[in-house]
Order: sequence, then structure tokens, then C-alpha cells
Amino acid sequence: MGVYIHIPFCIKKCNYCDFFSIPYYDKSYLDKYTQALLNEIKVRQQQMPTVQLESIYLGGGTPSLLNGQELKSILQTITHEFNLLPDAEISLEANPATLDKIKLAQMEGAGINRISLGVQSFFDDELALLGRVHNAKAVLETIELFHTRGWKNFNLDLIYGLPGQSLDKWMQSLKQAVDCGPAHLSLYLLQLEEQTPMGKKVAGGRLKMLDEDDEWYMFDQAMEYLEGKEFEHYEISNFCRPGYECRHNLRYWQAEEYLGLGAGAVSFVNGSRCINEPQLQQYIDALSTGKQWPVKELENMSGRELMIDALILGLRLCAGIDLNQFKHRFGVDITSDYKEIIAYYRDRGLLNIANGHLKFTKAGYFLSNQVLCQFMA
Repeated sequence: MGVYIHIPFCIKKCNYCDFFSIPYYDKSYLDKYTQALLNEIKVRQQQMPTVQLESIYLGGGTPSLLNGQELKSILQTITHEFNLLPDAEISLEANPATLDKIKLAQMEGAGINRISLGVQSFFDDELALLGRVHNAKAVLETIELFHTRGWKNFNLDLIYGLPGQSLDKWMQSLKQAVDCGPAHLSLYLLQLEEQTPMGKKVAGGRLKMLDEDDEWYMFDQAMEYLEGKEFEHYEISNFCRPGYECRHNLRYWQAEEYLGLGAGAVSFVNGSRCINEPQLQQYIDALSTGKQWPVKELENMSGRELMIDALILGLRLCAGIDLNQFKHRFGVDITSDYKEIIAYYRDRGLLNIANGHLKFTKAGYFLSNQVLCQFMA
């Protein structure tokens, strides 16, 4: 399995974010949360004592707010309780405003071997629009630290399709990111929920989103540029140097099981998808007194539902779905069961079957959601 650990604290919540996170005011609260996490790890191990872990991913929020001792305690407890495979990928999401050479050394000492840095843009006006707490100078200083300490396996997150963003500024950010020498890049289209500060401004007419053609052209130009820089496009939003795919995230796209720890974290085990409810105080109180913390089942999937889930997730991979493997796993011939849908989107140049794989064409990546909705329907 892979394990995801949610750290729901941020210096300040970003204007576009709808993940479960809260502002970080009280250091003692993070200490209590860490202790609750350690208790959950021990309970989970008793529930599934034979599990081997091949990846750990600390996400948030801002996991880089953890100090060296808290990080070390979490990873040591997991290593002690579970069987952590020797070559396990151990990733941590970080905000450039929270890293310095001491923190980076602590992360190395704790066992982190992959960092995902939330850059989003190399322009200060765009970072201000997004509500980020760092500026472009902090990003470059952090990346200089990576290189000084010999870090190779790091990812940079970028966001495109910002209100008012030009193609030129987007490509300048992307080129700056490539010049920083990352092993991995994640390029996300800005998508806003109405309850976020930016979402409210768009709904109220104070901000105007780009039209879809402009967004598509930004993505198309990015694909072409990164291909020329020898990045492999392995998932719709993700690009890497050869051999540097995010192994933890591949578990999600390959519809494999994972365990979620912490308030707001989701687990997928035995066909059931459950969430530790995003109720921070209840989570801490329950685990400090040995009680059951609040958990909610999101879905308990039948064999057919598991198959559809794997189909939807697997099509996000640029290699697509191996039709023979899929048939062996689920007993379903996709090309027969979904014959009309596949034919319809092949005729429109969005889907393709090649070398025994069903996959999106490049033109299909940007319109993938409308295609996937048809499979789900």
C-alpha cells in the first residue's frame, strides 16, 4: 500500500484553495495533532498488521510547517509499526516560505526523499492574486538550497489559466521552472469552487476567467515545450524526467489501495472509500482518549463500480489502459462494453486504441472530463 498523511495547517489559506486546511496560529495545536497522528498510526497497524508500505506522502495544508522532531516522530512511528519497503518513496509537500537550510537538513534526516514545492507562478502579481505567502525570490532561493544540498528528486507545482494571465507570462513561468532543474512538474488548470475567495470574485463579476480556447492553447504550448525539453508526459497534468514519476500518485491512477491518516484524509481499502472527517478537534480529542475518531464511508463499491473507477482513473495516464490487463483484472472487455462511446470519441479525435491500449489523444487531454462523464454515465 501507499499511505497519505494529511497535515491541515497553513500560514494562510490561499484564495483558490478548497482543501481542508486551517490557519496556523498556535504551535501547541500542531504538537497535539502530531500526537493524535502517532496514535492513529498505531491503531491502523493493529487493524492491518501485514501491510507493506511502498510510498508515504505528506500533503496538506503545509506539511513543511512540521518541525524536525515532529516529522521524525511520524516517520519513525510508521517505520516501527508497518513494514516500510527499503526503496520506499517518501514525499512531502512544501511551501517555499517555510523552508530554509536547517529545515531541509531536518527533512533529510527524517527520511524524506522527494519534495513537491508549491510554486504556482514565478510572477509576484500572480502569486498575490492567488493569495500565496511567498514571492518569486523565495522560490529561487529555495531551489538554490535544493541544488546546494544535492537534491534531485523534487517537483514544482504550477497553475495556469489565471484571470488576466497571458500566454507569454505562462510560458515565462514554465521556462523558469524548467531552468530550475526539477525532476518532475505538475501543471494544473485553475478551477475554482464558488465558496473560495477567488470563486466569489468570479461569481460577482470582479474577476473574469479566461475562455476555454485560451486555456487549451496554454496547455498545448506547455506540452510541446516540455516534450522538447525531454520531459515525459505520463499523466494528464504531470510530466517528469525519465524514472521520476510520482510513485505514490501512480497508485491512485492505477486504482490501487491506499491508507489515509489524519483529519480529512481519504482511504481506499477493500473496495471502500472512507474519509477521516475534517473535524480537527474531534480527531485530536478521540485519539488522545483512545476512542474512535469520526470516519465516514464515502462509497462501498461493487465489482462493476470498481471497474468503472479503474477505467476513469486509468485513462488519466498518458499510456492509457492496457486492455488485456484490464480484462484479466475485471473480466470486462472495454472495447465491447463501451463500443459506442469509444467509436464516438475516436471519430472526433479524442480517444485512440494503439498497441493494445485505450488512451486519450493529445487533443483529448483537455476535454477528458466530458469524455469520462460518458463512461461514468
